[in-house]
Amino acid sequence: MGVWSLYFLAKLGLYWGQFSGLNWGYNLLFAVALAWPLPQRRWRLLRHLLAVPVAVALLYHDSFLPPLARLWSQRGVLASFTPDYALELAARFVSVPVLVGLACAALAYLLLHRRLRFATLAVLGLLTVPLLPAPGFWARDASAGATLNDRGAANAAAPLTLGQLEQRLAAFHAREAERQLALPTGATPAFDIVVLSVCSLSWDDLDEVRLRDAPLMQRFDIVFRQFNSAASYSGPALLRLLRANCGQTPQAALYQAAPAGCYLFDGLARAGYKPALLMNHDGHFDGFAQQLRDQGGLQSSGAAPLVDTAARVAMRSFDGTPIRADDETLMRWWRAGASDPAPRALLYNTISLHDGNRVPGLASQRSSETFKPRLLKFFADLERFIALVEDSKRPTLLLLVPEHGGAVRGDAVQIPGLRELPTPAITAVPALVKLIGFDGLPQGMAPISVDRPSSYHALAALIAALLPHGRTLGGREQLEALVRELPGTDWVSENEGTVLLRQGANSWLRTPQGSWVPYRP
Repeated sequence: MGVWSLYFLAKLGLYWGQFSGLNWGYNLLFAVALAWPLPQRRWRLLRHLLAVPVAVALLYHDSFLPPLARLWSQRGVLASFTPDYALELAARFVSVPVLVGLACAALAYLLLHRRLRFATLAVLGLLTVPLLPAPGFWARDASAGATLNDRGAANAAAPLTLGQLEQRLAAFHAREAERQLALPTGATPAFDIVVLSVCSLSWDDLDEVRLRDAPLMQRFDIVFRQFNSAASYSGPALLRLLRANCGQTPQAALYQAAPAGCYLFDGLARAGYKPALLMNHDGHFDGFAQQLRDQGGLQSSGAAPLVDTAARVAMRSFDGTPIRADDETLMRWWRAGASDPAPRALLYNTISLHDGNRVPGLASQRSSETFKPRLLKFFADLERFIALVEDSKRPTLLLLVPEHGGAVRGDAVQIPGLRELPTPAITAVPALVKLIGFDGLPQGMAPISVDRPSSYHALAALIAALLPHGRTLGGREQLEALVRELPGTDWVSENEGTVLLRQGANSWLRTPQGSWVPYRP
């Protein structure tokens, strides 16, 4: 086997160090093919030449990188990245400890290959893989666990084993397909609605930059502690938000027509609202704005995409296009419609926190290092907008709904910024609600926490529950009663070809190949 033994020992080291997966059968077969004795030198040379592309392909197959088919389908998106952002991403794949370890292994091989049979060590190492417990993040624990539940621990049922996961997922979608609510119509709504769709903000991101308890977070009246965005990319997340009147569908169904009653902003228009879509970017990337109109029901609601090009440019996105300042964009829109008595429903989409953004004037241009300053700036912008709304005396229901996390921390499986796997660290987002100018609520009251798993349907249910009350609520107690009745949603997240199902602290991942594996980062 010669120097190829170093290849397999290095892969074993990456596997046990939790930097890579390892397909035991393929690697063992490859090792046997390389170790099989061949009498003639030319055949051995040909084997070495043929082994190089096979080794590269197998290394990529065992890695946690997206499948090549996925990369090919996103080639246009990847080509739009600016050169400096592409270099930043490439640098994240480089791990200094891994490089040092591989260099030490190569040095040991050069010094000892005449004294030790490295090929024997490599084969023995491969043979022990199925005999030992797998690394922690892919722990093959097939023991039973408590089932998922909609309403918390009170709905616990029989144990769920790995063999039942496919049936459990089908049952989840069947139950979600039965959910649909209609927003009340008839009376003119007594308050405005502003939905802030924030790209790249999760609880894990807040923990990484130590801003979970930032003062702004305490100013909201309702905090969803276990809100699942159900998607790791913006397009699917926004489509789920825009279809919040109905239950959670498989991701593929998001790009098909939904029943008319499922569209949130179409329902708001029927309830008497004047819908609007505002963005701090041009919405051209990956056909984002058009996707919201075509599959999100915004076209039927009359909410045309709007970009305030008069607002100042705060930064440049990963593809070099301008990103407008959040405070100026929101405040200019608010002031422009202040004299219109008609109730308004705004969906505002911001990408100020997106990975790869470049901020003029900051010493570091690496987006991973500018995330915290950008987040603090966004919080300050939002504080100014809230103050403007409060001063206007117009009752307003403000909802902050992140689309997904930014994967600022990353984990053993995905580098920072990579969101192919919809892990809880990415899809667990801080959904927040603030009732501005409502009568009956005490000033400065502590936030009401929603601790059970929830998703977009709960937000639609909250709007539907508040509409009949107008701008008056009977104190915190009545709001708490409304919140207690909001529907929960089992934790199922998706990306293209990948599904993550969570119950309690345990998660299972269905790979694009259709197999289920426990996921424990």
